[in-house]
Amino acid sequence: MKIESRILPKKSVSFLNIFFFIILSFLVEARAKPHEIKIPLGLAWGDGVEKLEAMARPGGFSITQRQEISNKIILTVHGLLGTALQESLFFFQNNGLIEIEYRYGDSSWKGAGYQEFFDAFRRMYDTKYGSGTQLVHMSSTKQKDILISLTGYQWSDGCSILNLYYYSAAFGEENSYRLVSLHYKAP
Repeated sequence: MKIESRILPKKSVSFLNIFFFIILSFLVEARAKPHEIKIPLGLAWGDGVEKLEAMARPGGFSITQRQEISNKIILTVHGLLGTALQESLFFFQNNGLIEIEYRYGDSSWKGAGYQEFFDAFRRMYDTKYGSGTQLVHMSSTKQKDILISLTGYQWSDGCSILNLYYYSAAFGEENSYRLVSLHYKAP
C-alpha cells in the first residue's frame, strides 16, 4: 500500500496564514474592547428634570432636595439601591441632565474600609472600561491639624465620562470625614 503525501503550494499556505491572522486579530480586538459607559437609570444626557421626577415614585426613590446653584439645578435623591449608597445628586443645566454623582460611605468603616471599597470599584471599572487615568493623588497632606487625602480616576468612552474619587479629611481617627464618590458626566 502506497501512502501519497500531498504538500500545499506555498501560495496556499501563505493565504491560510494571512486568513488565520486576520480572524485572530478580530477575536483579540473584540475581546479587548471595553464596554460602553451607560448612564444610570436608563437616562440620557440632556433629559429634563421632569423625566427624573416622573421616575421617582414608581422607581421607589424620592427627591429630597432641589437647589439652584451657578445656573444649575441639583436634585438630591434618596432611596436608590446600592451598597453603602448614601445619596445621589443629579445635575441639570438648561433643563438637561449633565452629571450624576453617587456618594458612598458607611459609619462603621474606618479609613481602610473606605480604601477597600474605592479599590474594589476601581478594579471593577478597570476591568469593564479599560485602565482608568489617574486624575489626582494627594496623599496625607497636612493643613493645620487636618490630614487630607484625595485620589481620583477617570474612564471615558466618548459618550460619557466616569470619575471615581476617594476623599478623606481626618483630625485623628475619631474626627474624620471620608467619602467615595462616583460621577457620571456628559463629555
